Amino acid sequence: MKYKLETIPVWDAMHEDTECLFCSLMEKAERRYIDFYLGSSVMNPETRVKVNSVGFCPTHYSALSEEPKPQGLALISHTHLLETQRALGPLQDSLKHIKKGKRAKKIIEQIREVLRSRESGCLICENMEMTLLRYAYTYVFLWGSEPEFRDAVEKSKGICLHHYPVVLDMASQALEGGQQEEFLRTIASSMDRWLSKMAEDVHWQTQMYKSENRDKDWRGTQDAHKRAIHHETGSVRFIKKES
Repeated sequence: MKYKLETIPVWDAMHEDTECLFCSLMEKAERRYIDFYLGSSVMNPETRVKVNSVGFCPTHYSALSEEPKPQGLALISHTHLLETQRALGPLQDSLKHIKKGKRAKKIIEQIREVLRSRESGCLICENMEMTLLRYAYTYVFLWGSEPEFRDAVEKSKGICLHHYPVVLDMASQALEGGQQEEFLRTIASSMDRWLSKMAEDVHWQTQMYKSENRDKDWRGTQDAHKRAIHHETGSVRFIKKES
């Protein structure tokens, strides 16, 4: 797959004081998609068809509902609900007219499958997945083409473990020849360094709660536990579309 370069947002994120530039990028992307689906797109027939068919995951439905735009969400929820009714209708009729002795297990399983299918997709998650792939491609491409970016990566706080695999996967798509192996060796060494620094900070934080260390310098580790969790889990996750 050929990805579009997103150099400006990736460079901008690299200049931020963030624990993981991908987390920062995806937080902004999620915000854009929430605004999009509650904006004028609700009156776009093509968008409404996609919403009716795919819908949103519980996390993003909740995020949409928390926005001060009830009319937009009401419109897309109404037609999505009608589509759900249409899919369930025949099975509901079968249950309502079930006769004694007829096995209901098959009908119940069919209802479960319809609902499972209705809950398996999310338009915001799909958009975010493609956005993340573009950002990861750009990150690796810039590393291979711009020495300044490579230096910036070395000086950064790193990337979280959640986004680490997608960056590794992009080496074969964004780089050629020996650059792939060089990138993998370099990013692995950088990850070791980032994780070691994180472990040291958390350890120092634990020591600072001992009475004998009360007068020592915290070395900026007061929130090390929060940063460690961020490095392990990342933020703004999304469900991946089944292949």
